[in-house]
Amino acid sequence: IPWSEGEREQRTAMEGRASRGVGAGSSPPPCFVRPSRRTRAVPPRDSRLAGSSSSSTTSTSSFSGPGENDNAARATTTLTEEALQGRGDGRSKGRQKLFTNISPVYDVLNDALSLGLHRTWKRRVVKLTECGVGDTALDVCCGSGDLAFLLARKVGGSGHVSALDFSANMLSYALQRSVSKDLFRFTFDRRGGKGGASTISWIHGDALDLPFDDSSFDCVTIGYGLRNVEDRERCLQEVRRVLRPGKRAVILDFNSPDESGEGGRRSKAINTFRDACLDAFVVPVATACGLREEYAYLKPSIADYPTGEDLVALARDEVGFGEAEFQEIAAGLMGALVLRK
Repeated sequence: IPWSEGEREQRTAMEGRASRGVGAGSSPPPCFVRPSRRTRAVPPRDSRLAGSSSSSTTSTSSFSGPGENDNAARATTTLTEEALQGRGDGRSKGRQKLFTNISPVYDVLNDALSLGLHRTWKRRVVKLTECGVGDTALDVCCGSGDLAFLLARKVGGSGHVSALDFSANMLSYALQRSVSKDLFRFTFDRRGGKGGASTISWIHGDALDLPFDDSSFDCVTIGYGLRNVEDRERCLQEVRRVLRPGKRAVILDFNSPDESGEGGRRSKAINTFRDACLDAFVVPVATACGLREEYAYLKPSIADYPTGEDLVALARDEVGFGEAEFQEIAAGLMGALVLRK
């Protein structure tokens, strides 16, 4: 995809902040396409990589690319305020800028801040999807690709994984991971079956307007993404639309239990412990990496996130999923919303 002038400036600034950038040069690798606004993409089963001459995946997007609002960098509001306040393009672009900034060190910080446990939680999510060899999977808000890689192992060489995110920088970094070291082996081989691998299509798109036909996927995952979208109900509606009947979607995020209901003391302990960890460990470590504002966003965004009970009600009563349940993970610090169409 061609880079706008604003994107190029933002990319250059990002590379100056971190030693692990998404690569030099004025153009990203041909790993994914900037979506067309008119054409919906059908996930291919046999294509190798979105953007190649034989398997180009075209998708739809209703948002602007990273860095197109250059004046935002000169605003007096912080990144946290931009990401949380207002509605529409302003809020979406604030969140998009936030994730663009953290992309170079996203995985390193996730490993350090969760002591590597986030990988265990994500493996559980993939298991809950019930997807198998030959299935077609979708990972929404894919970030650096952890869930997409796990899904690729699960569906094997005869299946296919579509990984979608609104941050082009995150997608570039995910592609770098996919062609490095051991990841190269399972992303591109064709063995299938046990431990096999599928094609992963990296797609620059919008979680509120998924660029796929109805009933396209055997499973859908979202890892730490539903909390960050502008309209959670619309996001869940899109997930339900692209999911095949009888299939599952699993959404992983922080748990924000209600302290006023039954088990209030336990809920208060969970929230207090989580907030203490964020204040005493997460934000200071992020500050040392020059990303204080980006990670200061976590605490207010979690406070704004619905409880598990409210998420179940939203998915079942408002969106129309046939089954919905909330499973606590990591002693209640995290939670998985498990849905069936």
